[in-house]
Amino acid sequence: MPADFTPKDLFLNPGEFAFGGPQMRIRTLLGSCVAVTFWHPIHRCGAMCHYLLPNGPSAPGTPPDGKYAQDVIQLILAHFRRKRLRPDDFVVKMFGGSSMFPDLALGEMLAIGARNIHQGHILLEEAGFKVANSDLAGTNQRMVIFELWSGDVWVRQGPPRDIESREDARRGLR
Repeated sequence: MPADFTPKDLFLNPGEFAFGGPQMRIRTLLGSCVAVTFWHPIHRCGAMCHYLLPNGPSAPGTPPDGKYAQDVIQLILAHFRRKRLRPDDFVVKMFGGSSMFPDLALGEMLAIGARNIHQGHILLEEAGFKVANSDLAGTNQRMVIFELWSGDVWVRQGPPRDIESREDARRGLR
């Protein structure tokens, strides 16, 4: 890489997705949402999405929306197919899906993270993508940084969200 190389940085908000080439670095911050990175090692290009929910409205004529796993994975697949790139040529990684409210006994109602993970795996497999690596579930927030020139993905986890772990962390027991 040249000494004067300055990457283009892009931050994804929830519901956003982006495509880029070897000059791009994409970042996002996750809780119960899931980010998926797609990297083509030969062309050094790829994409990243940050979806909030597994499924969206199914009304006829509703445009696809990056907030929903069912939509954004199909949008990314269609983009790569237009470029004549095959799903099985990509290195795919998944991140996030944390349980952000583990202290609340509301069960499935707040299990968005687990549902996001499950639906993401199903949709990626159906589209022909294979997940090479992941950092999923738990109770931590995650900062994800995806460098498209190398395909490297960096993850920094925040402190655990449950009360017992927060108290242990204050006492230095982590």
